[in-house]
Amino acid sequence: MSKESSESKQTRLCGLCDEKPSKYCCPRCEIFYCSLECYKSEKHEGCSESFYRECVNEELASHQVGDDAKAKMIDILKKMHENDNDDLIEEIENVEEIDSDDGSEIDLHTRIQDLNLDDPDALWNALTEDERNDFEAMLNQGDVGTIIPQWEPWWSFTKEKKLVEDVEESSKETEALKKFPEIKSVPKFTSLTTVKPSPAIRFNMANVVASYAFIMRYFNGEIEPMETASYLLDICTNLNCNNNFEDPESAVESVAQRCLQSELIQTDEASLEVMRNDTLQILQGPSEENKLHYNKSTFSHIIQIFADAKSLSKRNKTDLNDKSTNKGTFSRKFPEHNQNHLPNLDLSKVKKVIKKLEYYLSFLDSCDNQV
Repeated sequence: MSKESSESKQTRLCGLCDEKPSKYCCPRCEIFYCSLECYKSEKHEGCSESFYRECVNEELASHQVGDDAKAKMIDILKKMHENDNDDLIEEIENVEEIDSDDGSEIDLHTRIQDLNLDDPDALWNALTEDERNDFEAMLNQGDVGTIIPQWEPWWSFTKEKKLVEDVEESSKETEALKKFPEIKSVPKFTSLTTVKPSPAIRFNMANVVASYAFIMRYFNGEIEPMETASYLLDICTNLNCNNNFEDPESAVESVAQRCLQSELIQTDEASLEVMRNDTLQILQGPSEENKLHYNKSTFSHIIQIFADAKSLSKRNKTDLNDKSTNKGTFSRKFPEHNQNHLPNLDLSKVKKVIKKLEYYLSFLDSCDNQV
């Protein structure tokens, strides 16, 4: 552009008020104007109203316009009657850019609906490049937890104590009990031993319960048997090395200290306080009538975890090696999601642990709702 034309543009007066230098050009009638006030003036009303109407109709009629673009356009129209903001003209021109990628990709739900959701490589391949970049950015910033729904423990229900029995409250408890881990059948306690158990058995069981409560929260309720079994043995000294406890406080605090010292776990005091409260809630049970139900469900679930871990650990190592040579993109890019960092499970120890857990559960069955 020449110097002469540049100076001419700077000195050109507004074609609507003939007073101030013009800044903009109407895209419809090409008249030069200085501000939104002039653009909306009676002198230009016929052109401006028609222009807005055409813009809105064209945008809303387009099949590629998404909800965000429509909402943006409606918001602009509201501002038109509330503010004298010169930037509104530019906003109208930029609305199209808001939804420029709409319709370019198949909906994520459609892309993954037929995939095995336990196969990370298949899921990774279904993502777009932008989605993969967003995922990696969240990992790098530690923000993944913000999009994962927080798991609600199955032991959260507590029946309120009332002098008069509430039928509705009783039905709530019945429904809640159906959601708990299924209580396993074990041999009668008298068939396992004729010796009266030590008073320490109650505190040792508290050590197991505290370990379970922490690990379930730690994995947000999504557990994998071999990994969970390894973590339980790492923080539960009663199961791992037959430690005995003289009181419930030391049994629970042992778990807290093991969590802080563990090379597998990263935690803080707030999470440990949640573990203490969870342990108390499990030990107290959902109600006076079902005081041991949470305890029985807990030990039944731990038995199942170790039983599943034992079965999985018996898999042919050759098969596992074959899988390692056929890793997908996700497995190669994020190797930490495998279990190579876990200590090897000692099958003989796992069998002994299961026997001990069955002993504890049998003891609970013999307690007649009181521990």
